[in-house]
Amino acid sequence: MKIARQIPNILTLSNLLFGMLAIIALTNALITTAIILIGCCLLADILDGAIARRMGVAGELGIQLDSLADVVSFGVLPAMMIFYCGARYGGGTPSQQIIAVFASLSAVSAGLRLGRFNVDERPREYFWGLATPAGAMLVASWLWAQHTDRDYGFGVAEMPWLGVVIPVFIMIAYQVPLKLPGLKSPKPGIITAAVLAIATLIGLFTIGPISITIGIVSYVMLGMLNLIIKWY
Repeated sequence: MKIARQIPNILTLSNLLFGMLAIIALTNALITTAIILIGCCLLADILDGAIARRMGVAGELGIQLDSLADVVSFGVLPAMMIFYCGARYGGGTPSQQIIAVFASLSAVSAGLRLGRFNVDERPREYFWGLATPAGAMLVASWLWAQHTDRDYGFGVAEMPWLGVVIPVFIMIAYQVPLKLPGLKSPKPGIITAAVLAIATLIGLFTIGPISITIGIVSYVMLGMLNLIIKWY
């Protein structure tokens, strides 16, 4: 059926819709709602590609829509979350203007990462640089941890310059072609990703959402370490 073939594109547009709703929620200080909605963006992003491949309907329109939706949900939205953290929890140093600039640059870097992904002809068994959904989850979990007072000192209130360090870290992680493992990777990569994912999940139920941020930072650091040890 022709309608069924549009399911992946409907999911992609749902990702964009959830991202816009999350931005609106964030501007109204509805943090829990924004975090739930960015989780919906991630779910829609995972499902659209998986269903498109399963149905054999992946096409140029879907590819372009996916990147456009991701720019909003995993580029603009996390940038606004970074700025919100600085404005809500920061003490004025660095200034909101400085955090706004670096947060915006992180969105620009996400857009470049997504554009490069569309034309990258390297094998897709690894991610070459941090994927934008992972970067968005790093930021969303950091906001979530501060909102629930479970940041354990890794918040803007205690470490004000994290409002600059976090977006700079993300910008670099998006653009440096580190070989980061995923579910399509060979066995050593899958083992590495699975161990880190399990550790992060355990951390989520013990120390809270900051474990997701720490887990994704560790994921990038493992990619840098792998340049030396060549584990995967």
